[in-house]
Amino acid sequence: MKNIRVAIMADEFDRRPERTLYFRRLIEGLLADPTIELTLVHSKSMSDEPLYQQAREVLLPRIELPFATRFVSFIRYCLTTRDTYDIVHWLMPRPFPFFWLFPAKKHVITAHGGGDVLVAGTKTFARRVFNYTIRWFQKHIDVLIAVSEYANKEIVYAYHVPPEKVKTIYVAVDPLYYEPRTDAEVQAILTGYNVHRNTYFFFTGRFRLHKNVGNLVQAYLLYREQNPDKNESLVLTGTKESFEKVFGPVPSSPHARDIHFIDYVPAEHLPALYTGAVALSFVTLNEGFGLPVIEAMACGTPVITSSVTALPEVAGDAGIIVDPHSPEALAEALALITKDERVRTTLIKRGLARAKYFTYTRSIRETIALYRNLLGLSPVVFDISPDTIHP
Repeated sequence: MKNIRVAIMADEFDRRPERTLYFRRLIEGLLADPTIELTLVHSKSMSDEPLYQQAREVLLPRIELPFATRFVSFIRYCLTTRDTYDIVHWLMPRPFPFFWLFPAKKHVITAHGGGDVLVAGTKTFARRVFNYTIRWFQKHIDVLIAVSEYANKEIVYAYHVPPEKVKTIYVAVDPLYYEPRTDAEVQAILTGYNVHRNTYFFFTGRFRLHKNVGNLVQAYLLYREQNPDKNESLVLTGTKESFEKVFGPVPSSPHARDIHFIDYVPAEHLPALYTGAVALSFVTLNEGFGLPVIEAMACGTPVITSSVTALPEVAGDAGIIVDPHSPEALAEALALITKDERVRTTLIKRGLARAKYFTYTRSIRETIALYRNLLGLSPVVFDISPDTIHP
């Protein structure tokens, strides 16, 4: 059986703290497949990362410059290496200009969605270069991977690529969210953030305009005003200063003191924060997928989410879907969850079932199948056991 030589452009994986565990799990799954010869290509040494000892590692020959160091180092490698690959896979839509010089037969980019082009506030100079590179040199791209069907259509629209070049592979709930935890273990983590179980609504994400946290705050204050017998707090991941920089001052209200901003949250603490919440409120304006929705569901937490972009697709019938532009609608949803135990119980049951649909076994199998299809190889079903993916 022919092995496939795969190069992963791993600079995104190197970011610490890790912003997403998806990159790690994909690499672990590829390493477990005996038909894959995996090389991780990146810019800086990660001597304390064991995956670089398990895969073949290529450190790009670094050329220090005032700017464009990584780009020039990449081009030098492309022009001087004797390495050859069947597939090169970029984990984010950040291909360098002249990416097609990389010595691979096929070029795959996980674009996630079209947010880098369409969402306000994301158009830095570097991203404009990447977006231009994808749009104008798409003939060198063999497949763009979307993380939802909505994101698939968004990529076609944003980058002007033919629909047949875009394939959907859903991301997954990380095994971290299924680890058994006692009530005492959950509360021990919550205590570190000065919150208690079943006393708060929760939001996690960066404070960007499309995250719509300003409307969430307005909805929460409206909920408290309309329900004087309720006293749940609102917990947001991020600093108050960063919130106000994007959304302006927190509105004046006697209930504003119950809005708690918690700074950096390590990934291993997120399951406890989800588990302890009355509900996750994730009513954003643009998501290619929306991982917090299924992460919260996996933790047995009811979810309120938006009626726009990929969020209804991801939530299915397991969340309360509201108009993200309407604080009144969100306030009603918050009240419904706290007042109707049957609704809450139904959402938890449906959410647990929904989350199980999004597995790494499926995601990794579909990625490997995509590689094989690109190379004209017959499909092979490789058994990726849950033990392959380490929490």
